[in-house]
Amino acid sequence: MSSSTATATHLPTSAPGREQPLRRTLGLWQGVSLYVGSVLGTGVLVLPGVAAETAGPASVLAWLGLVLLSLPLALTYAALSRQRADAAGFSDAIERAFGPRWGAVSGWLFLAQVPTGTAVVALIAGEYGASVFGGGRTMALVLGAGLVAFAYAVNFVGLRVSAMAQLVTLGVIVLGLALIVGRALPEVEPRAFTPFFAKGPAAVGLAAVQLFWAFVGWEAITPLAREFKDPRDIWRASLLAVGIVGLVYLPLAIVTVGTGAQGGSGSAQASLVMLAGHVFGPGASRVVGIAGLLLSFIPLNAYVAGTSRLAFALGERRQLPSWVGVTSASGTPHRALAALCVVAMLALGVTWAAELRIADLLPYSTSSFLATYVLSMAAAVRLLRPPVSYAAIVSLVVCTGVFFFVGTLIAWVAAISVCALVYQRFAQARPG
Repeated sequence: MSSSTATATHLPTSAPGREQPLRRTLGLWQGVSLYVGSVLGTGVLVLPGVAAETAGPASVLAWLGLVLLSLPLALTYAALSRQRADAAGFSDAIERAFGPRWGAVSGWLFLAQVPTGTAVVALIAGEYGASVFGGGRTMALVLGAGLVAFAYAVNFVGLRVSAMAQLVTLGVIVLGLALIVGRALPEVEPRAFTPFFAKGPAAVGLAAVQLFWAFVGWEAITPLAREFKDPRDIWRASLLAVGIVGLVYLPLAIVTVGTGAQGGSGSAQASLVMLAGHVFGPGASRVVGIAGLLLSFIPLNAYVAGTSRLAFALGERRQLPSWVGVTSASGTPHRALAALCVVAMLALGVTWAAELRIADLLPYSTSSFLATYVLSMAAAVRLLRPPVSYAAIVSLVVCTGVFFFVGTLIAWVAAISVCALVYQRFAQARPG
């Protein structure tokens, strides 16, 4: 299918009884904050130390490689959003390229990670918050659940309020990270980087797989493309976001290795707490605990915004129950938000009752993300023209290679895909 043919595909319109279309409320910097927030989040809290433990000093190469991969990924998703702004985002692009069934499959795959992904973010946020108050696992889950509820409440008020909250929080957190990294850079020891491949060159690949969680998010804002005031800001926000993410991740990875702050206790907060304590003293741990709790709000807020728009769009297309595809008088997809909030809270309850850990939940989210990335890049290769299509080809090759590392969880991806296809067959058989 050529891009011209694809662009002519029918846009879903509001059926009678639907209150208002989604409104254009996003400016450039609000868009940047949502893009950066969807990528820069809990990964910065957890993964610098994890990657350093896995690959030693050479883990910096894994960070650099994934920052470089972010550029073609971000540009490809921005190009798809510019080609046609739709609340289904990447799912709409896959539908235009391969038909409505594959569009529905991609949407289901992405929404399938909402329960586990939300639980991962809540556990990380809660652990940082509990470190301030001296609480245990129950307190961590309570704090995490509170943050999840707050993110849904803010989005229920409206995307403009949500984006402004995102922008303010992101600014404070980036400033705090800049202070920690800036103070730590003079204390980086060159000998900490020798031998560079202390754990072998192959360990860099393993570290890259672990770090992929820190770089998912470029797809999450595509459902918001219809809500940018100026469509050109989608390109601008993407490029600015890649630069900001790189400027945060790379220096943090360098100082984590160079100051020996990778930890090793297995705690999600070990490396950042150690780094802050190293440069500001022991009292910094409480500040880092609060900062970790706030930082977790950023990706959570961005994903609540993106996934609710995706669920709304799938409801419009009857790829989910049609009652989800309804907005309030203010243009907020309130039913989609309510449904996703209930699912997220149930997932947190199961996480607490079954005593699940981050390591138990993360592979399910990562496999779902990777599957949607592979489908998105394949669609982009078909829909986009050179030179942007070249970026899609590079991204497709890399993402496909990483996808095979999910191992047996390919069965999980297949199960969700089958459920989506069965539902489409059921929905098409129903009248109206």
